Amino acid sequence: MARCIHCKANLSWFYIFKRLMIMKGLDIQCPSCRQRLYFTSNSKKILVGMTMLIPVLFVLAFMLGHMALFMVWIIGFMLVLPWLVTVSEKEEPIF
Repeated sequence: MARCIHCKANLSWFYIFKRLMIMKGLDIQCPSCRQRLYFTSNSKKILVGMTMLIPVLFVLAFMLGHMALFMVWIIGFMLVLPWLVTVSEKEEPIF
C-alpha cells in the first residue's frame, strides 16, 4: 500500500481507488498532511500496461466465448490496482 513521503501515513485503499477511477489530475493529496504526491514512473507504466491489456483481453474473450472470465478479470484488476501504486514527492515522466 502507498505511503506519504512526508508524514509516512498510509494512504487508504479506497482513497487510491477513487483517485485512479476519477482522473482530475496527475497529483493526489495526502489526507493527513495535505502535501501533493505524484505517481512514480513505475506505477504509471503498470497502469498504462494494464489498461492496454483490457481491449486485447476483451477481443480474446469474445472470440473464445468467455465473457464471464473477462468480467472477473476486470473486477480483479480494479480491486488489485491500488496495491500496485507507489507515490513520490515530484512528478516523474513515464519513460
